[in-house]
Amino acid sequence: MTSSGPGEHRSTSPSSAAAPAASPLRRRLAGVTAALAVLLLLAGVTPVAVPAAALEPGPTPTLEGPQPGWPRLIGAEAAAILLLDTATGQVLVATNEDERRPVASTIKVLTALTVLERTELDDEVTVGQEVVDVPGSGVGLEPGDTWTVEELVDALIARSGNEAAEALAVHVGGSRAAFLELMEADAAALGVPGLELVSVSGLDDGNLLSAADLARISAAGLVHPELGPVLGREVVTLPSEGEVPTRNELLARYPDATGVKTGFTSAAGYSLVGSAERGQRELVAVVLGAGEDPARFELAARLLDLGFDGYEPRLLEAELRFAVAGGSVALEVEEHELVVPVGESASLSLPVASRPPEGDVQVPILVGDREVGRLPAVLDRSQAPAPVEAGAARIGRAAVDGVYAALRARAATQGLG
Repeated sequence: MTSSGPGEHRSTSPSSAAAPAASPLRRRLAGVTAALAVLLLLAGVTPVAVPAAALEPGPTPTLEGPQPGWPRLIGAEAAAILLLDTATGQVLVATNEDERRPVASTIKVLTALTVLERTELDDEVTVGQEVVDVPGSGVGLEPGDTWTVEELVDALIARSGNEAAEALAVHVGGSRAAFLELMEADAAALGVPGLELVSVSGLDDGNLLSAADLARISAAGLVHPELGPVLGREVVTLPSEGEVPTRNELLARYPDATGVKTGFTSAAGYSLVGSAERGQRELVAVVLGAGEDPARFELAARLLDLGFDGYEPRLLEAELRFAVAGGSVALEVEEHELVVPVGESASLSLPVASRPPEGDVQVPILVGDREVGRLPAVLDRSQAPAPVEAGAARIGRAAVDGVYAALRARAATQGLG
């Protein structure tokens, strides 16, 4: 099978309104798969166990969502956009980021992640009937072909091969229905619960995900030891086609680009998850439902430029020590990283007083002079009391971006309880 055109599949399949009807069918297929497994056991044949994945969600952001008045993108013509800082999990720019909609072949990042959590790149796959008459983008797979998992994943990501997705699903899960359940479980482990997937390739527009969902999944893919390098390959070599370029034009257009995946159907529109790394920072840009090419690549590049040029990281941590009878206690804020507009200061507003609080408190985060969130400050009484001389003052320190500021707490001559 070969590709039907220069881009992804131009689908005329139903819109997202038809998605719920597919889920019962897939559940019935899963039931058939389970019944078959029982029959195999009765016949003395043990089905191959699929190992569980070890995926975890990304970092919890210190700040939730874009802040009012911070840099944003003007004139972004797309159904949904999102810009994610992967180190902090902080969303810098977003429009309709939580709306679930068809996402076409961008789902293949999750397909590849589910595969590579359960098999090795050099494993060989003998292709079966699952690749027959698969429409849309293809790489010429035929029943009886033997490819490595790496070759199939290259075909899946770089060339958006729909039949490669089907072959990998059957190889890992035993059936398409079983593999879809693995994909859903992996997504939930990454912090993307509640998916009801109907297609391993994205050809069916019943796969509904949000820009935020795709950002979380793609961020996990980028740090995956096997998948990460595949997502950034500009050229791959396939048994059926030889050396061929990726469809992700962002890798050639944007100097700092590192991946990840394009997608297109009529319902999804021109979509892209793109990533880039500059210095020690990596960003993921999601563009769903953009205009005709090259709009999605240009919009992703603008998002990435805004993130690198308009924002910079800050570190916040603090310790405030109070003198008490026979020793001291500390109010501590563990180290947190956040991203703020370039040139803005970030600090913690600690309660400087003569008496420690009764317990843990929430400490305001200030960017400039505006409160943008709060962090927990934990009262630490676990350390052995240090002797305090009568009348001595104890000095606490707050570290903000590595610069320590003295915070002085008065101590009574008899100590404070």
